[in-house]
Amino acid sequence: MEQFLDSVVGILWGPTLLVGLLGTGLYFSVITRFWQLRHFFDSFRFCFLPDKKGELLPADKSRVTPYQAACVAIAGSIGSGNIGGVASAIALGGPGVLFWMWMTALVGMMTKMAEVTLAVYYRKQDPDGKKTGGPLFYIEKGLGRRFKFWGIFSVLFTVGIFMQLILAPEAYTVGESLHEMTGFRVIYLSAFFCLMCALVIWGGLKRVIGFASFMMPFMSILYIVFGAYIIVINAVHIPAAVALIVKSAFTPVAAVGGFAGASFMLAARTGIARGLFSNEAGWGTSPMVHATADNRHPVEQGMWGVMEVFVDTIVVCTVTGLVIVLTGEWSSGVSGSTLTINAFAHGLGKKFAAYFIAISLFLFSWTTVTGWYSYFHSILEYVFKNNMPVRKAALWILRITTPFFGLIMAYMIDVLNTNVSYAWLIVDISSSVPTYVNLIVLLLLSGTFVAILKDYEGAGKLFGLGEYSEVKVD
Repeated sequence: MEQFLDSVVGILWGPTLLVGLLGTGLYFSVITRFWQLRHFFDSFRFCFLPDKKGELLPADKSRVTPYQAACVAIAGSIGSGNIGGVASAIALGGPGVLFWMWMTALVGMMTKMAEVTLAVYYRKQDPDGKKTGGPLFYIEKGLGRRFKFWGIFSVLFTVGIFMQLILAPEAYTVGESLHEMTGFRVIYLSAFFCLMCALVIWGGLKRVIGFASFMMPFMSILYIVFGAYIIVINAVHIPAAVALIVKSAFTPVAAVGGFAGASFMLAARTGIARGLFSNEAGWGTSPMVHATADNRHPVEQGMWGVMEVFVDTIVVCTVTGLVIVLTGEWSSGVSGSTLTINAFAHGLGKKFAAYFIAISLFLFSWTTVTGWYSYFHSILEYVFKNNMPVRKAALWILRITTPFFGLIMAYMIDVLNTNVSYAWLIVDISSSVPTYVNLIVLLLLSGTFVAILKDYEGAGKLFGLGEYSEVKVD
């Protein structure tokens, strides 16, 4: 079975999607003259150093600010993949994996900006002021006028995203980490994690947004500070580590220690796949929450998309990867959170590292599961938009059940003794489907995105607050 799943991943994550991911990001970068680099500091200043007071948190609790929407999106992307996922990727593909994650993020910033901007442009605003949007909306409104069979894209995207609900790996990853610290059985610890997720999700979207707005900066800064400490005390090895990362990205890595060796293709495929799973650029997920924010222009929210990728991959994933490579643990033969714990132990001590990584994994995964609830919620709102009674029932069922789907994978691995590699292979399969769909749609709507971007650079003459979908720039 593992061999079969690996062959499926090899096809889905073969040259077509790898070129598609990097190519789409590169295409948007080229046609905008690498906007994400030219205006990086402008985006950073706009997002994190706002001129106007009150832009971070709303006075009206019914509103969602750009900062809050970004917090939910970043919290939804920063998760187990940033700790256990990065470690597993390096253990499988070698240090070069980190280089391909950087490349995915570099061009992925522009992909994310495009999908977030389009999500805001094509979103729907209800009479009560509530805003909803995302790929399903720009598929319908953007492609619906041009392609008769646009509904097929919507179905494929919806199925691919909901596979992530059924096969969520966070509960098992947290349970595994807590098992290292406490010795209790993984399935029981995973169940505890699911209950903690329920405490947030059962409070509805307002509680999810408030939780992410507080937890995202707290957990990110905590992890970065401790990781930076280990990097600093090993600073003398940084040049050699960077050289190894770059060299391993383009040449096969021979077996050493417990590392089995890796080809160029394995390193590239693993790095790009894990980069996508981490920052979700091109996946079409975070645009659904970005579309709910109040903003003056679609591009303003798009800049938050650029910062989302930067924080997730260039900062958090790099901290994990550098610590693992600098300490030499990458070739030890272990993977997952155990590898990350062993690497952090070089500066924090084995016991403290185990506690710290367990707590970090818990916080990261906690915000991921609760953040993803908003994505599933958005999709169901769209699917049942014409049937209010069914929509209310579906959203109620989603709220009650979402926290506990993670137990499926925990049960498969801990009780049925399914190989842990199956889990990540299935995750890779399910993430590829909506990505294929979203990348195609983004390319077809690239002209619209460029027109919106030009309008913003021309002082935003076409756009006022809200109702962007009434202005046609196609």
